[in-house]
Amino acid sequence: MTPLTSQRLLDLARMAAIIACVGILYSPSVATIGLVVTYVAFLASGQAVSRTKSALTRPLVYWGVAFLGVVLLAMTYASVPWSDRWTDFYKWRTILWLYVTLMLFDRTSWRERFLVTFLAGTAVALVGSFVSAAGWVTLWRAPQELLRNTGTQGMAFAGAALICTWMTLEKRSLLGLATWIWPVLGTLYIVNVVFITDARSGYALLGIGSFILFCWKAAWQYRMLILVGLLVVGGLAFTVSPRMQSKVMTGVTQWTTESESAELTNFGSRRVFYQNSLELIRENWLLGVGSGGFVQAYGEHVAKKYEASDWRVMQTTDPHNQYMAVWIQQGLGGLVLFLAWIVAVAREGESPRVYHRLAVALLAGWCVTSLFSSHFRTFAEGHLLATFLGVLLAVEAHSTDTTQVSTNPPQT
Repeated sequence: MTPLTSQRLLDLARMAAIIACVGILYSPSVATIGLVVTYVAFLASGQAVSRTKSALTRPLVYWGVAFLGVVLLAMTYASVPWSDRWTDFYKWRTILWLYVTLMLFDRTSWRERFLVTFLAGTAVALVGSFVSAAGWVTLWRAPQELLRNTGTQGMAFAGAALICTWMTLEKRSLLGLATWIWPVLGTLYIVNVVFITDARSGYALLGIGSFILFCWKAAWQYRMLILVGLLVVGGLAFTVSPRMQSKVMTGVTQWTTESESAELTNFGSRRVFYQNSLELIRENWLLGVGSGGFVQAYGEHVAKKYEASDWRVMQTTDPHNQYMAVWIQQGLGGLVLFLAWIVAVAREGESPRVYHRLAVALLAGWCVTSLFSSHFRTFAEGHLLATFLGVLLAVEAHSTDTTQVSTNPPQT
């Protein structure tokens, strides 16, 4: 294969990966096609082996591989059909996707194309959300869930707002676009998250990510002031947004009255999931119940604990907490390796430092939202985070200085 053909296949893989990321927000079918084309083009380029060998020397890669090894090992002692065990392992394909994008996006120009395309893709839904909420048009879905569902839209818009905030702080111009666009667009995303897209995960990602971005270069004595400032801004947003007030207060009420409620509620059910999951952890704290064994173990546990007529006997496929889910199925060793992988990603030292700031902000937000869901391996949120991290943490090709990003990509 000629070098030119190999490079064209790599460019095809990069383009397909970008399409897949945007497609995740709108259409699972488009996303799946993009994912498949990316994998096939990357393997056909003839560079997959050499790039994989190079990537395996990085901590964020070998810690992730070690964790996946534990997931495979835990399949051997699960007491469920093998189809269930492989299904659980397959959900962690998001880590593999992170590694593929990590090996592909080693050019500044392609990073910029990804960021601009993602913002353009979400901006379409942003405009549609505003005009639909204003009553000017009637779209195929409600204005708070144009992107698959409310949670996905909240996290996508919050992530887009963080990208705009980062570009404003760094005073960056992507693909020659004017720098004034980013604070304006970022403000629109924030307004939508606060007043229209009523997703608590979006609130959390926006708050945590903003704190990381603003504190990144600040002296220690100023970080508390930044925290207080963000809390004040958040309090003002809560005061002026009826939708935000309703969403937050409903969650608080459901959580605090779970033991008195005879009806199934969102946060009330999650509190029950957490309580029962903690009991399962105490019973299987060392090795867990095995990969894919959560559903069976949880069902047997609640069947013994509650009356058949009690709503708390309901089944669930996930404890709605990523860390509990890992501990229950892969045991203490799995949880330690999973956390070690997250730390390795956050401390990644080979990627361009200018992008590392944004990657850590997004990762920190996902870590917080994963206290209430399994966002590291859900199809939409999991692949979205994996793409962000892979693109932002990729090592610049032919660069000897990893602290700076060249404004002109190397020529092939």
